[in-house]
Amino acid sequence: MGDRSVGPRHRADRQTEGGRGVPWALLTAVAIPTALVGGFLLARGQLNDESVPQTRVLPGVGEGVTVLAIWAHPDDEITCAGTLAQMVKAGARVVLVYLTRGEAAQDTGYAPAALAKVRIEEAKAAGRLLGADAVEVLDFPDGGLSRIDPAGPKAAIAELIGRYRPQVLVSFDEKVGFYGHPDHVRTGAWVRELFESPPRDGAWPRLLYQVTLPKALVRLALRLVEAFRNNYPKGKGQGLPPPQMAVNIAYEAHTKRALLDVHASQAKIIADVQPYYDRLPAWLYYRLFDREYFVQLRRR
Repeated sequence: MGDRSVGPRHRADRQTEGGRGVPWALLTAVAIPTALVGGFLLARGQLNDESVPQTRVLPGVGEGVTVLAIWAHPDDEITCAGTLAQMVKAGARVVLVYLTRGEAAQDTGYAPAALAKVRIEEAKAAGRLLGADAVEVLDFPDGGLSRIDPAGPKAAIAELIGRYRPQVLVSFDEKVGFYGHPDHVRTGAWVRELFESPPRDGAWPRLLYQVTLPKALVRLALRLVEAFRNNYPKGKGQGLPPPQMAVNIAYEAHTKRALLDVHASQAKIIADVQPYYDRLPAWLYYRLFDREYFVQLRRR
């Protein structure tokens, strides 16, 4: 009829057997968080390139250094917003430059002229949030940078370099432009050409940082992000340049999250490029995606 010797005391002993008297509830309470943390760290490790050296501030950026961050559209600074915020905290003077007003964006509910005004104000708000020293919004045609004479935008960028006298430039790469947008590509190409062709007289930046991504994040973006699927080059060897360094931006989580809300007119494209950002708290989201990646070019 069964083992009558197993009473309540013996059952309690069996529950703690192997645990040296530690209740199973306590073991579970410890094991579950440990498993979650382990899974989180594993996921973060698979998304990032752990071989890329990490830093809190880009080399060459610090107290008294001027940084000119040059983009195609208001909201492009999101690609490295955490890094820009940390530059300001390190004492650098950051200037945001946008070659267009972003008037050609689709699905915003605005006519182009009205959208241009809205996005100029969003660019200014982004500058205030990041602590930028100045914001410059130029009026070259959004969506048309690849079709215009490059002499105009290159002269405008050169004038801004001469006026602000930056030691450091930040922009897109010249082949992919982060995810393949033609305006990004042209902007990156012009910035690099100017960087590598300094005038004979006058100060000129000696460092150029280009935003990029590791292969794991590119693979994820190609699965989740429509902008990447539609524009990212598919040919072998045609992707983003391999990152040389990564800035850890975990401490800028709330700033980067707030910046997404600043660009309210671009809510749809931001939701595409930053998938699930609005479903997780910022402190968690930007500990999973806790790095911004760069390539460094140094002028000799």
